[in-house]
Amino acid sequence: MHQPAVLLVVKEALSASPFFLNVEADFHTRVPVVICKERKSGLTCKVSAGNENAFQTTSYLSTLANMEHLLLPLVLGLRHWAQLCEIDRPEEGGLPPYVFALMVIFYLQKRKEPLLPTYLNQGVCFFFYISSGK
Repeated sequence: MHQPAVLLVVKEALSASPFFLNVEADFHTRVPVVICKERKSGLTCKVSAGNENAFQTTSYLSTLANMEHLLLPLVLGLRHWAQLCEIDRPEEGGLPPYVFALMVIFYLQKRKEPLLPTYLNQGVCFFFYISSGK
């Protein structure tokens, strides 16, 4: 199945889901995406297909979220704050959503008593490569 066909299936599935609204496809960007809002939080979600960088980033974030239960609520809280302050819109000069996750990760890594290891820590690299199939 080719990338546009996969994204059309994703768009149909998200449109039928009670958890998402404002589902749209944008095939005219550098990386074609399906864009929607998560109903409960109002946060914007973007889904792409065949994007290796996005896959690697998502795998890394997922690995870290499994290691530290505070990561996800902190990221969602920071993203919600950024949405309220209207600084989460890269198309208007704001920051992309993953930047807020990286800020929280950096904070959790650099605390006096770190809650997350750094990326170059062997434990994270080893687990990340196993979970991503590398």
